[in-house]
Amino acid sequence: MWNVIHQRGLLTQEPNEVRIIRLVRDRGAISRTEIARATNLHKATVTDLVSKLIRSGFLEDTGEVVTRNRVGRKRILLRFLPLAGVVAGVDIRMTHVTVALFDLNASVVLQESFDYARDDSAQTVLTRVGGTIVSLLKAANLPQAKLVGIGIGVQGIVDCSTNTLVLSYNKKSWQGESLGAVLEQQFKVPVYVENDVKTMAIGEYLFGAAKGVSDFVHIWVGEGLGAGIMINGQLLHGVTSSAGEIGFNVVDLPSLYKERFPLTYRDQEMIGDILNDANLSESYRRHAPHRPDQDVSVSSVAQRARLGDPVAQQVIEEFTTLLGMLCITMVNTVNPELIVIGGKLAQDFPAIAEMLQLRIHRDVLTPPAEAVRVRPASYGEFGGAHGAAGLVLYEFFEPIQSVSVRSARRQHASKASGVDAA
Repeated sequence: MWNVIHQRGLLTQEPNEVRIIRLVRDRGAISRTEIARATNLHKATVTDLVSKLIRSGFLEDTGEVVTRNRVGRKRILLRFLPLAGVVAGVDIRMTHVTVALFDLNASVVLQESFDYARDDSAQTVLTRVGGTIVSLLKAANLPQAKLVGIGIGVQGIVDCSTNTLVLSYNKKSWQGESLGAVLEQQFKVPVYVENDVKTMAIGEYLFGAAKGVSDFVHIWVGEGLGAGIMINGQLLHGVTSSAGEIGFNVVDLPSLYKERFPLTYRDQEMIGDILNDANLSESYRRHAPHRPDQDVSVSSVAQRARLGDPVAQQVIEEFTTLLGMLCITMVNTVNPELIVIGGKLAQDFPAIAEMLQLRIHRDVLTPPAEAVRVRPASYGEFGGAHGAAGLVLYEFFEPIQSVSVRSARRQHASKASGVDAA
């Protein structure tokens, strides 16, 4: 990202300029003297760098003047201009894509969605993504030169060093393709591709429910089931980038599942076949009286549960029990400070987070279990796009020396882009 900004003549180098940008952004308004004190830079150096950042559009004088006392020198406050650059966050679902432009504060500028056929090729979908980014830039009256990076979240296992979709249960025809090359060639900016649930974890870590928490697990229930695991502020990939693929855990002891989950278990082979939106809706439809042909959604089940519908409440209770089992496994395995629950159910029935926390504390009387907190995700269904933008903005919110979430990608950036992906 920084090299894109540098090559477009907006900024020179990390770290001092970026340290100042982060400081002004985080403080809201700050004087040059306060910057020098906070960064331990010489006042003359700060003056030069601030002037450069004003010329490049990252900072501006607010016009506000402050003094510490009546005889003190007046100090002009500075503020950060988040539209100095924009990033595109792309969330590719099974048959639906959301494309959003974000400013450098991770605030949404504009967004647009489109549907596609399940048998559409990756090339077809990514070409439409490129066209959508162009139309969003035009609608926002932003030149293409403002775009500094693109993040993409997609279902499946991704080799981040090459942006290749290695394995995908829902997109087998896309396997083996680099999902960044088309857009890198079109926009000449780095493209970062990641598993969709891992991108959501990045978004929650940088901007959402897990902000400031370096060890947490994000569990997502939607079209499928997955987890994004952050350890010491770094996303866990594993040897084959498949860390967090908890939906493929095999169901053991089917007789036990039939007894404990009578509404939601119908001889499924994997946990992810039980814990997903479609099964939640179908489980309610099958067992609710006089509703065999009625269209049922996660939102409607959640609403009925809140209104006291016993079938809806039992379906959610079974989901909570199974999710609780997964959470306890995570507590015992990675010892997180926080578990974030994402997806439509957590969005429409946020009480599930408290139910899970009570269940964990009740079932596992150990210090790790007692310490863990459970929260619903901040961004709900929009978490994928937000997290995808976070793939680019990670280095803008975290000191560059600590950034390794994309180190492999930076070392093997696509030559087609003509831009170093740092």
